[in-house]
Amino acid sequence: MDDQQPDPAEERAKLFDAMAAQIRLNAKAKFGGAFLMVPPDGDPVELILLGQDQPAIFWSSVKTLAEIALAAAEKLQRVSGFR
Repeated sequence: MDDQQPDPAEERAKLFDAMAAQIRLNAKAKFGGAFLMVPPDGDPVELILLGQDQPAIFWSSVKTLAEIALAAAEKLQRVSGFR
C-alpha cells in the first residue's frame, strides 16, 4: 500500500481536466461559459452553463458564488476571532 499523499497540484489539475471533459462531452450544446474556482482552502466551485449564451447570466453567476464564498469566509474569520 502506498502511503504517499497525493500531489496537491495534480489534484487541482484534475479538476480542470474534468471540466474540459464536460465541455467536450457537450460540444453540440449552446455554450454559456464555464468557470472553476479553486480556493486555497475549502471546496472547489465549478459551473458549466449550457443552453444559453448570455454573458450577463455568466458574470452574475460568478459574482453571486464569489459573494457567497466571501461572506462565509468573513463569518468564519469573525467567529474564530472570539476564541
